Amino acid sequence: MKSESTYHYQFGAVVKITLRDGEISEEENTFLGHLAKVLRISEEEYDHIKQNYLTYPLEPTNTYNERLESMYTLTKLISEDEAISGEQQTVWLERMAKAIGFTSGNVKYIVAKSLAVIEKGVDQETYKNEIRNINK
Repeated sequence: MKSESTYHYQFGAVVKITLRDGEISEEENTFLGHLAKVLRISEEEYDHIKQNYLTYPLEPTNTYNERLESMYTLTKLISEDEAISGEQQTVWLERMAKAIGFTSGNVKYIVAKSLAVIEKGVDQETYKNEIRNINK
C-alpha cells in the first residue's frame, strides 16, 4: 500500500501501542478514528494500519527532550478530543508514556502533571519546564 499521509508510520505506531494487548475500548477506537482524521489518514490507510499494526515499528525517542515533545503533542490531542475523557485519557496516556520511554515509576506522575498543565493552555516550552520541574 502506498502511504498517503505524512504521519502514516507515526499513526501506525500509535495504533500498535493501543492494540498490542488485543483489547481496545470503544472510546479508544473512536479516538483513533478521530486522530486519523486530524492526521489526514485516509480510510483506506486507517483500515490497512489496523489490520497490519504489528508490522509498524516502534521507534523510541532518544532523548528526554524528544519524549517531552511527544508527550506534549499526545496530551494535547487527547485533551482536545471529546471521544476519550476522564480515566480513559489517563489510561491511554500512561500506555503512550511507557511506549515512548518514560520509566514505569514516573508515568503516573508525568501523565497527571501533563493533563493539568495542558488544561492551562500552555505552550510546549512551558510544558517541558513544568514536567522537568515536577518534583520541585
